[in-house]
Amino acid sequence: ATTSASSRAARGGVARGDAGARTRKAAVTFGNAPRPRLRTRVSPRARGRRDGRLNDGRAAWDRRAGADDLGELDTEQDALQDVSGSAPDAFGAAARGSAEEKEQTNANIPRVVPNDDASSSIASYDAERSVTLGEADISQTRFPRSLDELRERWRVLPSRYRVVLGTTCAFVLCNMDKVNISVAIIPMAKEMGWSVGQAGLLQSAFFYGFALSQLPGGYLATRFGGARMLPIGVFVWSAATCAVPFLADDPNALFVSRALVGLGEGVSPAAATDVIARSVPIGERSRAVAFVFNGFNVGSVLGLSLAPLIIENFGWRSVFVAFGSLGIVWVFWVGLGIYPRGGAAPAEKSGDYGEDPTGDLAPIEGLVGKRRERLPEAAEGTGESSVVAQRDDDDDRAVPWRAILTSTPLRALAYVHFCNNWGFYVLLAWLPSYFTQELGVTLTNASLFTLLPPLANIAVASFVGPLADDALKRNVDVTVVRKVAQTVALCGPATFMALTCFFANDDESGVVTVALLTIGLGMSSFSYAGLYCVHQDMSPRFASILLGMTNTIGALPGVIGVPLTGYLLAKTENWELSMFLPAIALYFSGAAVFAKFGSAEKQPW
Repeated sequence: ATTSASSRAARGGVARGDAGARTRKAAVTFGNAPRPRLRTRVSPRARGRRDGRLNDGRAAWDRRAGADDLGELDTEQDALQDVSGSAPDAFGAAARGSAEEKEQTNANIPRVVPNDDASSSIASYDAERSVTLGEADISQTRFPRSLDELRERWRVLPSRYRVVLGTTCAFVLCNMDKVNISVAIIPMAKEMGWSVGQAGLLQSAFFYGFALSQLPGGYLATRFGGARMLPIGVFVWSAATCAVPFLADDPNALFVSRALVGLGEGVSPAAATDVIARSVPIGERSRAVAFVFNGFNVGSVLGLSLAPLIIENFGWRSVFVAFGSLGIVWVFWVGLGIYPRGGAAPAEKSGDYGEDPTGDLAPIEGLVGKRRERLPEAAEGTGESSVVAQRDDDDDRAVPWRAILTSTPLRALAYVHFCNNWGFYVLLAWLPSYFTQELGVTLTNASLFTLLPPLANIAVASFVGPLADDALKRNVDVTVVRKVAQTVALCGPATFMALTCFFANDDESGVVTVALLTIGLGMSSFSYAGLYCVHQDMSPRFASILLGMTNTIGALPGVIGVPLTGYLLAKTENWELSMFLPAIALYFSGAAVFAKFGSAEKQPW
């Protein structure tokens, strides 16, 4: 570590003008016990930044007139603290452990106020030091090695993170219970003697319940809170899933059971949107939405992977009981545990949150029950704005239906939701048939290929949310962020579908086609930072209702698009015209409509 000549003079009794030796090893004291001098290993980049800052500080301090020895000694002590902060883990940790003793020592030494140049230099170096210390702390983060350490990590997890994680688990279970019948229908139809038409009708029962529950689910989530409605929805679809083995002998009862699964799952998007709007600030909202809604993709992968293994070893009835039971466990763990506590750890009480009762570990106010809205109020005598008061939102005020229905940004958002889901529902429904009939892929490989788009969605969603939040932190307009993200989510898949149509005839192995479709559908995860965040941006108060309205329109491709694709395929016998071209046209039109009429600004209603 390098120090200035003036600092050496103060500590070693050398004349101030002596600059013969440029560097020396730093001797750092820990309390009253001296330790041996250590040569620290620093990366070239960090050493360059550090040396540059110290050289600037040396020049500024050397130009300063009238500094006394005590001031110089104090400056060197700061430099030595800097050395201890950038040392290896054991060395730096011990140095930081004596911070209180150093502060007490420094408090007894008179401070010398430097000139402007020195102030700016030292301030910049202090900022660099804080970054270095932050990086050192991050580097020490590791996975828990024991159950006790995992329990401690969970206890100190911020309340909003605990809420987001629990909500994500609900979405994972949601798609696991949705896709299990697509695997189990084969042995079920064989045992029950169902025709292809009957099997298809039973699978479509889910979408009837899903579409019918969107708007009522959004209203109930707004009226009573998503933290109350989501556990009810999870219980309904989990109980209906567990009932499938006992109702399979009666197709009508089985149809009602699968419709109830869709009914319960239809509440989940609106309820989760309300939970996020109540618990996550806008600066973290993109990554929270991406993380939660990415649970759908994780659930698809887990469901399609685990269901065949469970059915093969224990029979098709076991998969419904196993998946449904996990939902019941979630209700007790999250619905009756995490949510009522406002995300706080069970052992924590009102006095366990430190000096700030509204800190990260404190319960989230307004998560269950009436909303809590933070009000800016000027601090006395300062004229500055500080958050010092809260008020209850009027949860009983009427929903402004007329203003909502006539909102141009909302109608544009509903059309975008329809276009976004068309490609998702249609392609995932027909991709196995496309792989087997058009590309000649075996049924086993077709099932594996069908898992690739959800896996790509998981990978893309992992960085989309943080990317959007970082843009918001750089003061990029929220509407610009949402429009750019949704444009990528629509134009990306459309472009790769067009490339698929171009290369399909020359791709005998099907590898290029599968790769293009996987990349294209993976880019649709950008909608987690676009479409699915706009409802909360437009109106946190009515976000659940807005999502319920647009998701009702977004469910129509599952009811209309899938059979329409089959009809076009029967008439044209051309996959490109029947499956790809309608999706491409809707994708590009949705991007154009959202770019023209979309908005993420908070609405006056």
